[in-house]
Amino acid sequence: MPTYLRSQDDDSVKADGDKIHDLLIIGGGSVGLTLGATWAMLGRDAVVFDRQPELYGLPRVGHIDHEIMRMLQQLGAEGPTVEDAYATKSYTWINAEGETLLEFPWGEDGISGWHSDYMQNSAILERSLLDRLLESETVEHMPSWEVVDLVQHDDHVELTAERTRMVPGEPRPVLTGEHRRFRGRYVVACDGANSRTRHMLGVDRDDLGFNEKWLVIDARIKRPFSLAFDSGQVCDPRRPTTVLPLGKDHRRWEWHLRPDENPEDFLQPDKGWELLAPFDVTEDDVEPVRQLVYTFEARIARRWRSGRVFLAGDAAHTMPPFMGQGMCSGMRDARNLAWKLDLVLSGAADETLLDTYQAERDPHVRDWTVISLESGKIPCIIDREEARKRDEMFRAGFRPPMPDFPQLIHGILHRAADGSLVAPAGELGLQGRVQVAGRTDLFDRLLPTTGFTVVSITDDPRTALGPQRTAALERLGCHFYTVRPSASGTSSPTDIVDTDIVDVDGTYADYFRTRGVEVVINRPDFYVFGGSDMSGLTALADDFLDQTAAAQPSGASRHREPVTATPSRGHA
Repeated sequence: MPTYLRSQDDDSVKADGDKIHDLLIIGGGSVGLTLGATWAMLGRDAVVFDRQPELYGLPRVGHIDHEIMRMLQQLGAEGPTVEDAYATKSYTWINAEGETLLEFPWGEDGISGWHSDYMQNSAILERSLLDRLLESETVEHMPSWEVVDLVQHDDHVELTAERTRMVPGEPRPVLTGEHRRFRGRYVVACDGANSRTRHMLGVDRDDLGFNEKWLVIDARIKRPFSLAFDSGQVCDPRRPTTVLPLGKDHRRWEWHLRPDENPEDFLQPDKGWELLAPFDVTEDDVEPVRQLVYTFEARIARRWRSGRVFLAGDAAHTMPPFMGQGMCSGMRDARNLAWKLDLVLSGAADETLLDTYQAERDPHVRDWTVISLESGKIPCIIDREEARKRDEMFRAGFRPPMPDFPQLIHGILHRAADGSLVAPAGELGLQGRVQVAGRTDLFDRLLPTTGFTVVSITDDPRTALGPQRTAALERLGCHFYTVRPSASGTSSPTDIVDTDIVDVDGTYADYFRTRGVEVVINRPDFYVFGGSDMSGLTALADDFLDQTAAAQPSGASRHREPVTATPSRGHA
């Protein structure tokens, strides 16, 4: 029997009946809400705990990319974000004298069917996700409750949550002493960089060597005004600065603080206006809504799973903001975990599938973190002589190479006999515009894509697979689609029937041709398991079935020694 370690008397705790939820989610920020909304979309049962009484309500995170827009689209939560979001155009570096060092395009069509990058107001994004969650009949949202204790059993985890309340003069909610107990098959902790859960589990983090303090000012735009550039960096060694839009109605400035400066001095409104003065921005132009000093860091948890408890988002990893991939990475965590937990809970896969979560996400996050670190080195030089040399290099024509954006390299992916990845495995899958029954829209809006998809541009994949493999794939929630050209060879638009899926822009034809394949298997998180010609589909499908479902649950649950967390009353 497990040993319970309690921070309060058992008799004082109200239990949530005998119910064991599918999932307990700790944290109600963007990552926890993404997981909760995805869980609601899947019709599964969960409870989302948030120590705050309501959403933060201010624009914390600015950047999202096309992959995140596709996530929001599938959840039906993209509308308000799109309405306010600012589609990026270019990114500019200027030096201390205002000389342009570098200007590069920052915006193109993304493979996910959206513009490649957006600057947006995360308060709007989070509100849209919460609305999806609140509409659900299967996911419960519990604001003003903080998880303070957990204990793991063979087949579930038991959490103790304590009610919080706001107290005048206190910046954060305080604990009240009122407790409730909940049980869930699995727990995902999305409780931020100072994660109480991570501390309770005793999980250490790797420090990648970046710890800097920056002042952040977010401001509401009161009237139109112009800046020397729209998005970019002021590469001034005296005070490196970042300038960004936050959607259409807000702006952000970030200033580097030197090690010898006192962060408290930068929290006064007068200091903010002093720093905004070189941009000719006054109280007539903007209204600051947030002025905080952040510590930008690069740290990654060494373990993302402890028994039935998982870490996600900032609880698992933090990175500098120079590529805008912190929140994006956390939302990817949520989607990666969601489909795997769904398969395991449905009995379609063994829980060892969950071990691929960190195996897939950790290298992807580390790649983005390194890219973020490297992208900040050049504009954030604070040595004046080094900055002078940098400027001379740019005047001489130097251009830093653009990085290859990360792909999945481990986990549930198709490989060659020698273990190497077979393209397009690990890439993000395509979403283009198609026409179905006279309607033209993005693929996911017209066709079910919440599970796995087998997409071909030649023949019905089920014909090549045969009934037995097709049935096995359907048990995993696979959908089968054949995308036809709008006009080619012997066919013409008049040959198209209402049940056809038509490649109206030729996007799918181009995608498959450039990758040398005729069929792909896409995962629920939009990444490609693998592709092949039609003659290789059976082998591709067999590999997919082996990796996702060959290890079926054995009936009796495996014995696991109980893991009991160390109770903690506060954050580190």
